[in-house]
Amino acid sequence: MFYQPHIDHMELPCEGLPAGFDGLQILHLSDLHLTKWNQRLEKWTETLRGLKPHMLVITGDLGHRSWMWQRSFETLQRLLEPVRPPLGGYFILGNHDSDKMGPALEETGRVLLENESVVFEAGGKRLALIGVHQHRRIDTDIPAAMRHVRADDFKVMLLHYPDLIYQAAAAGAEVALAGHTHGGQICWPDGRPIIRHDVLPREMCTGIHQVNGTWMVVNRGIGVAGIRVRLFCPPHAIMLTLRRGKPGELSGAGSMNVQNITRVADVA
Repeated sequence: MFYQPHIDHMELPCEGLPAGFDGLQILHLSDLHLTKWNQRLEKWTETLRGLKPHMLVITGDLGHRSWMWQRSFETLQRLLEPVRPPLGGYFILGNHDSDKMGPALEETGRVLLENESVVFEAGGKRLALIGVHQHRRIDTDIPAAMRHVRADDFKVMLLHYPDLIYQAAAAGAEVALAGHTHGGQICWPDGRPIIRHDVLPREMCTGIHQVNGTWMVVNRGIGVAGIRVRLFCPPHAIMLTLRRGKPGELSGAGSMNVQNITRVADVA
């Protein structure tokens, strides 16, 4: 089934979010599974061109076959060409990616996070973007990824596998962004996935969930794997806005001033 590009706009209430980051807009892409260019991707590029996020993050599976990474890389460059947010673009690798994809994409100005973090500061408070390396599950090292993160930093963690949410919560992440599941990819008409890709309950294959105090956002992605079709499970990208406040008590702040945010640490 062919689906038109769709952007889900979501607001996430975060009680501990520093005031300087209230309204931070993160474009979250995942599971692109790119090979050759096609009309579907042309439509996605035009859709992405109309967005103005402060930051881009990609939670793995940029390509589809690791040995075809060069073709995937060329397609990825074309897809992301219109997306140049002021706070930068950051990504982790997934289980379908070649380890050669990361260095190649970094040469275009994007930042690969391999159990690493990058920190931003606004008004004397910090937000840490933490990338957990998950090219393979055994590559996961959350303590290493957080070695330069302070306890009082607001922590946004990038995961490929959603079922690592419990470790993310134990590490103190306020928000975890994940992919991998494709939302099930093939679902019943009510959206319930027929196949899961991890050990979490079926209802956690997509959407926003809270686990032990940590928000988890699971992206269905825009690509497919295995059976090259989606059924009752449309692809999407997510424009996530972080808001300071409790659920139902959001601050209602205006647009965030990116000029007040500085990147205070290189990837380390």
